[in-house]
Amino acid sequence: MFIKPFRIKSQTQLKGSDRKKLRTELRQAFPSLSEAEVSQLLPNKEEVTLVRMYCHRGESVIVYQVQKDPLFFALDKERQIYPTVYLLWRHPNLLHTFTTHPPVVQVLGGGADLMLPGIVTKGEMTPKSYGRFEKGHLVAVNTTENSAPIAVGVTAHSSMDMFMAGRQGRGVCVMHVYCDQLWEMGSKVLPPSLPPPEVARQDKENNCSPAVEMSGNQSPDAKVDEGQETIEVMKEMERLDFTGEEKEGGGGDGNNFKESSEAATPQEEEQPQLTGPESMDRLLLHCFLKAWKTSAKKVEVPILTSNFYRIHMLPACPDGATLDIKKSSYKKLSKFLNAMAKKELIEVKEFPKGIENITGINWAHEDLKAFVVDMDETTVAAPRTGGGGSPAFVPPKLEEVHQVSGDTLHFFKANGFSKGDVLTIGEVRTVVTNYIKNQKLKQEGKNTVTLNPVLHEAVVNRKEGYREVLRWDEIFSRMLGKMAPAVRITRSGAIPIIRKGKLDPIDLAVAKRSGNKKVTLIYNAGVYGIDESELAHQIQVGVAASTSVGPAEHKPAGTTQVLVQGNQVAFIAKLLLETYHIPRKYIRGLELAPKGKK
Repeated sequence: MFIKPFRIKSQTQLKGSDRKKLRTELRQAFPSLSEAEVSQLLPNKEEVTLVRMYCHRGESVIVYQVQKDPLFFALDKERQIYPTVYLLWRHPNLLHTFTTHPPVVQVLGGGADLMLPGIVTKGEMTPKSYGRFEKGHLVAVNTTENSAPIAVGVTAHSSMDMFMAGRQGRGVCVMHVYCDQLWEMGSKVLPPSLPPPEVARQDKENNCSPAVEMSGNQSPDAKVDEGQETIEVMKEMERLDFTGEEKEGGGGDGNNFKESSEAATPQEEEQPQLTGPESMDRLLLHCFLKAWKTSAKKVEVPILTSNFYRIHMLPACPDGATLDIKKSSYKKLSKFLNAMAKKELIEVKEFPKGIENITGINWAHEDLKAFVVDMDETTVAAPRTGGGGSPAFVPPKLEEVHQVSGDTLHFFKANGFSKGDVLTIGEVRTVVTNYIKNQKLKQEGKNTVTLNPVLHEAVVNRKEGYREVLRWDEIFSRMLGKMAPAVRITRSGAIPIIRKGKLDPIDLAVAKRSGNKKVTLIYNAGVYGIDESELAHQIQVGVAASTSVGPAEHKPAGTTQVLVQGNQVAFIAKLLLETYHIPRKYIRGLELAPKGKK
């Protein structure tokens, strides 16, 4: 449901009476929660935001957000309350839980449902293997490695029907999964590390004999059986559920599912595929070592840690993978580099206070000497850096587009488009031109076009009455005028985002605080893919002024502001224009720079 971007309709703060009513509904929906636990989920002193949104398939959904984390949601036409993974990580035993293999998580993240072959059960199949429930029962999904739930959904069949199906068909209709757009809406924390579920521990014990446990090695037959089972599960998931719409627009890690399933041969089960933070930790180390062997081989130290990450580590990332420090176990770049310093790979020092620099590299370290660079794994050219060694930044691609709506709907449906589709001006011109030529509406020897009923409805207002012909240029301008304007934002490695109407520019403002001191405020930088914390740090170093990042006052909920001491509009403008390559038309407030400074 939340695999693709959704559109937020409204955001409102819950009043005291509504908060009390919500607590009552939660107690009814989840009887296992005590009154004290419900009060902890909805504390009196914290703001609870009700967010109304439309998902990509048109579902109207209500999301309840506490401390910026969405804790539960409900379909507008239903009374059922569904918990999110943020809530289930606080109460892992809140729902009946199914266990699956870790590689299946990647498939669920792409929009697939959980199939019966992917559910791990205890021992031989019995009518009680799945539990006891009716169709549509609310359940959670975890993995054999971690009891923390990673998905929420409803059962596609009753427990008896699942047993009778013989491990074939759909098991759980997944509504929300870790790393989808709803999870992105929150603080983006990783799942907690909990012990493996009981069913996984029992399954492991059953597959190991006492002799095996003494030696610490699994028998070859058991390895082959386990590897073969995983392959069969993945192939069944691909065959049964990867033919729908979600496959095309699915999220997840962006890795090729088919290739990963084919690669998981029984012989390779001795080195199980890492998932989650462990996988990102390995990718971080790979990019770190590769950076020193390639682009950073002749780098001059000291170098800012943030510059090293953006200029050298990110371009070293293999094709098809995305380097994200927040999805690793380190969470922060400083912790990762300090870990490398403890291994004596590099030296990291803090100077001036609060700014970390890499001051040395141990070229004789065994890890660095043993690392072999595969130049074929990275075919994308590394982004150029700004002048003076400034951090590299790939600006988002901003396209002014027009959305199919209103009177133009029938015309574009006749040309294979649907309501809500977006087209550039050139694409609109091509569609209109091809339609007129195919319908033979152009008048010979004239620059006019005969209007048929479909074209007439799209370009002529009702108050004008009937028009028989129009000029070519009039048809294009009228068509664009009747379509809804929008902006398509495309960031590297991310799904394009469509924003209706005009795109809010980066807003620069100068305000006065106590003592007649001036401060510079920056809004909407995050819309353009700029990390506000990194921007604040660059300004702090560049102008030697204190900065802070926090929620904006007197702005719509969710707006973040960067506050800088003094009037620093001139420096910020230069940073946005030259380093971040943001077009001037998308920056407002440049005229506030102090006179005499450029």
